[in-house]
Amino acid sequence: MVGVWVCVALLVLLGMAALVIDVGRVVIAAQRVQHLVDAAALAGAVELPDAAQAEFNLQQLVATNNETSNCQISVNPDEDITYYEPGDDIPGYGALESRANAWEVVGHVSVEYSFARLFGLHSAEVTRRAVAKAGGKRSGDAIFFAGESSAGKTGITMNGSSQYVDGTIHSNSKVTINGSQQTITGDVEYRYSYIQNGSDFTLGGRFVETGIEPYPVDYTWEQFDQGPWDQVMSSITVNGLGQTLASGRWKVNGNMTINGNGFFCQDCLFVVDGNITFNGGGTILDRVTLVATGKITFNGSTERFSCFQDNLFAFSTKSSSGTVITVNGADSDTWGIIFAPNGGVVYNGANQEMHHGAVIANLITVNGSEGTFEGMGEGGEGQPPHVELIV
Repeated sequence: MVGVWVCVALLVLLGMAALVIDVGRVVIAAQRVQHLVDAAALAGAVELPDAAQAEFNLQQLVATNNETSNCQISVNPDEDITYYEPGDDIPGYGALESRANAWEVVGHVSVEYSFARLFGLHSAEVTRRAVAKAGGKRSGDAIFFAGESSAGKTGITMNGSSQYVDGTIHSNSKVTINGSQQTITGDVEYRYSYIQNGSDFTLGGRFVETGIEPYPVDYTWEQFDQGPWDQVMSSITVNGLGQTLASGRWKVNGNMTINGNGFFCQDCLFVVDGNITFNGGGTILDRVTLVATGKITFNGSTERFSCFQDNLFAFSTKSSSGTVITVNGADSDTWGIIFAPNGGVVYNGANQEMHHGAVIANLITVNGSEGTFEGMGEGGEGQPPHVELIV
């Protein structure tokens, strides 16, 4: 009887050993796999929608783990990775938001049993998953953002060859790009249709059918029409070559018109209850913000502009089915945001440049070749996308 009970006790002890040791190994392996797929999903999400770079980051993490750990984890890119685009349903999360990208990473590890082999159990396959989402754009906030949502209108039209847009363009209606050797480093987002006419078109991101998005900025007239003012004028007219205006905050209760080449001013805010017009080449507005209830027009080549307040260069509140901000003339160099929420913006002329800025309007038209448009970040790179684990 003693021998029988000893055998029974040994079986119980062995079972407990199998439970404590082998199951414990499974739990530890599961934790390691989860930690790895979490880290890999986040590391790769930073690169989305660039699948090749995302998978490269993942494989680097897996290889490093397998070189330094006894827990050999595998991820098969053909079977264990799933990509999600805006609107896709993600198990355990729901529909992915617009202007976001996500991917799922599944990791595997095989755990060899020790004591459990006495009961015919040799190993266990442990699988864990993680889903990471990236919001924002790698190549900068939408360089062109058109708010017009009518099906019969084209929100963004680009005419001319060799335009370079270092970022994403977004239209709540249609997008049309005419001309050869056009380059867009980000996505082309459109609601109704996208038309591209011309050879050698390069797209760094994706074509994305999207819904109606709100303007990415929320400037208001009241935000700037506050004072105190250094100068208050009923109107401003400046005629002649090489003229200037004093630095400061200007309130103009009428039109502002500058006639003549070589006009220069710096460190100014102009809040104009009327139209703003610059006639003449070589205009330099160094750290200047223009806000108007009417139209803003620049006529002349070789102009240089930079913003004074809140990253804003030019803002027209005028409501119109036509153009309310116009840049006429080649070689303009602009730093800052151009904003026309209730009307159109038109760029006419070759070699236009925009740095650290965006064109945000109801309708946008660019006519001219060899323009360069960059985002708000250094060199148009934009801010890094926000990444997070969602499953």
